[in-house]
This record gives sequence, structure tokens and C-alpha cells, in this order.
Amino acid sequence: MDEVTAFIARVRDHYIEQFRAFAAKQKRECGVGASEVKLQLSDKSELFRRMYCVDFIQKDDGEHRVIELQPALFLKFDTISGSFGAASLSIEHLRWDDVLIYHDLAIPPADDISSWFDRWFDPEDSRMDENADLSSVIHCLTIRSGVLSIDLGTAPPDAFWDILDILERGGATSIRVSSSRAEAGDEGTVV
Repeated sequence: MDEVTAFIARVRDHYIEQFRAFAAKQKRECGVGASEVKLQLSDKSELFRRMYCVDFIQKDDGEHRVIELQPALFLKFDTISGSFGAASLSIEHLRWDDVLIYHDLAIPPADDISSWFDRWFDPEDSRMDENADLSSVIHCLTIRSGVLSIDLGTAPPDAFWDILDILERGGATSIRVSSSRAEAGDEGTVV
């Protein structure tokens, strides 16, 4: 499991390198803007608690424009199969900003997922460090029947492992990790 843990950290670090370069470029090119800004969305939003953290928001001539990082590079790997507690675990694709976690629970543990969201999205910015260049938060969560969709943003690998732990402790016997872009055939540039 240590090799898998190190690999997950590598996937996150690879994404973070691209995010930092993206944020720096946006800041250089725009007059006024900021990375990782949290927004409360309308009642029509499917996002958990209708909360979203944009990658970058730019203000130009009084207008706000959201700019999202579209990573050009990602790590390609053979499917990782094994177990996670009592659950079988398969990691087919892992793109830090586009994680799909399929599970076999009828209803995922709502209170635990809510607590996880409070910790890793940090809606009240209780962990915010004014001196840090990254917020270390997830950017969004969507819950649908049998699948969680997560943009892990700049959160550390613990956010990934914690959500898997919640599903396994909730009784999931099968967990499969993928990416919507990989399933749609977007292979991007492999490194």
C-alpha cells in the first residue's frame, strides 16, 4: 500500500505544479484577480451545498470572469487493483481535478460526507493561511446515486484517502476510481 500512497501523492503533486504555473500566469496577465475563490451558487446547482471554489477569477472592466485550469499533462498508469479495508479497490484513472468514485452503497453516509466536506472544502475558511500560496481545499463535490464526483483542487492526498475511508466504513464492498474525461476518451498528453 505504501507504493500506492506514494503514487497518489505523485498524482497530486503533478497537478499542483500545473496549478501553480496556471495561477501565476493568470496573475501576471490580468489586472485584478485571485486564485481559489469560493462561491455560493444558485439553488439550481447540483454541487454539494451549492458551493464551488473556482481556480481563478478575474475582474476586468467591472466584469468577473472565471478561468479554470485545463491540465495538459497527466499521469497515465495501469489499473491499480487491491483492497481498501473490507472493500475491493480499483483505480483506473486519476486526474486530481476530475475524480469519479463509484461505490456500491445504496446511500453514502451523509453525516460523514458532510463532515469531510467541512474539513476539506473549509466553507468558513477556518484553516485559511494568508501566507500560503494554495488553500489546500477541494474545489467541489457532487453526490449522485453510486458515484461521488470531486475536484480535489489543491487538497492534500489525505482528502482522497479520507473519502475512500468514509465509503468503506459505510459498508461499501466495491470502490472504483476513474475520471469523467478518461471515460469520455480524453487522453490528453501523457507524462
